[in-house]
Amino acid sequence: MLRRRSLFGPCIGFLRLSARLQHRAGQAENDQASSLLPAYSDAERLKILQAINEKSMDQMTSFDITKSRATKLHNWKVRHGPLQDLSDILYVEGFGLKVAIKFFKSLLEPLGSRSSGAVGKPKAARVAPFITPPIDEAQRQRITSSVGVRIGVTSVSWARLEIGSGDSPCMLTDWHHHELNDKKLHLSELSRRCLYVSHQIPHADCYVMESPQMAQASSNPGSIDQQNVNIQKAQVAAIMSYSLMSRSDADENKANSLYFMRRFLSARLFNHLVGTERVSSEDTILAMMRTHYNVEHELPKTDSSLSLRQQVLFPADLRLIFSQQERYQRELLGQAFLLTLAFTRLVLLQDSQSIALVTRSSKCSLPGEKSCEAIVV
Repeated sequence: MLRRRSLFGPCIGFLRLSARLQHRAGQAENDQASSLLPAYSDAERLKILQAINEKSMDQMTSFDITKSRATKLHNWKVRHGPLQDLSDILYVEGFGLKVAIKFFKSLLEPLGSRSSGAVGKPKAARVAPFITPPIDEAQRQRITSSVGVRIGVTSVSWARLEIGSGDSPCMLTDWHHHELNDKKLHLSELSRRCLYVSHQIPHADCYVMESPQMAQASSNPGSIDQQNVNIQKAQVAAIMSYSLMSRSDADENKANSLYFMRRFLSARLFNHLVGTERVSSEDTILAMMRTHYNVEHELPKTDSSLSLRQQVLFPADLRLIFSQQERYQRELLGQAFLLTLAFTRLVLLQDSQSIALVTRSSKCSLPGEKSCEAIVV
């Protein structure tokens, strides 16, 4: 037993010495930091210490301190007792000199000034970026037309909207679906067909596509056929993107005219997303085509929040084109139309109700039947 004690004796002594040195080093750092604290008066020191020692953790979060730091400060007081000096807060984890000074400043502020400041400066709602690249305000106000382009594996669909001025509704001016007819095309033939499709797409102030799915590293990438399908879809998207971008002038200072909208954003806006799968948009398109009432004449007589600017005019010839398509073609046409409509509402018109529907923190209800109404001409 004596021999074992003699063996462990030096180790225990070394650990005690190491702990003592670490404590002294930490104390020296905090003493140095405490000397950098502002020169508070005795009354200010007393007010700060009294607030820290007497207020609960929930009350502490009303000052300039995060909830996690308030929790750590509360736990430190439980273990070590109330703070005796302002520099004691530097021993609490997460409280550096800058954080402590900012916290002390909020404790010294009058209650009225803090509450009035909170009321006078409401936090701006955080809106995630909807498109890439971002659009500047001058360009946003100049845009009067947009084309949504939906890229499929063997097809391209598009829809063009004219944005109404003032309170005028938007108007659908063109939508079509074009088949590429093959899943296995040589790049030269694929380029030729894509360029032909690009020439069919009408000109507009800007063009909108959905952001492509990013490739994920996987040990099981799928079959060769599936990989070829994904590659061809990426090639079609790249060719169409370049072709649409090249429509603008070659001036380097020319504003961008091609934007990519976040994946599934239009599906979320119109309640067509179940998990990560889209559901059919055809019912929504048909509901928009029905005439529930003449909005232009009824709106001024009612208290409805429905705005003409949020509506879409569907000309008769374009409704006929839609009805003559196959079911899957109508679906792709609808997705292209909703893509450009989502871009119009979220980015160009900056409709607050639409933005609230796709914002995570929003508690708004999903769009109902009224938000899907449209004027038929």
